[in-house]
Amino acid sequence: MADISTLNNSLEEELRVMLVEKNNENQSLKNHIELLEKAVAEEQEQKYRLLVENADLKKEIRLLGS
Repeated sequence: MADISTLNNSLEEELRVMLVEKNNENQSLKNHIELLEKAVAEEQEQKYRLLVENADLKKEIRLLGS
């Protein structure tokens, strides 16, 4: 009976180690996703500002050409 208990303990420990590794991997991926989301948001903001600036410059060119 002691052999089964030892086997269960070692399997449980192995599963605990695997769980910790997967939790660490999961947290790392969440951090990476957060960084990517921030980068995308910044890029979208820059695109929007450039579009607004472009529209303003076109409007100014039209006014100067009149």
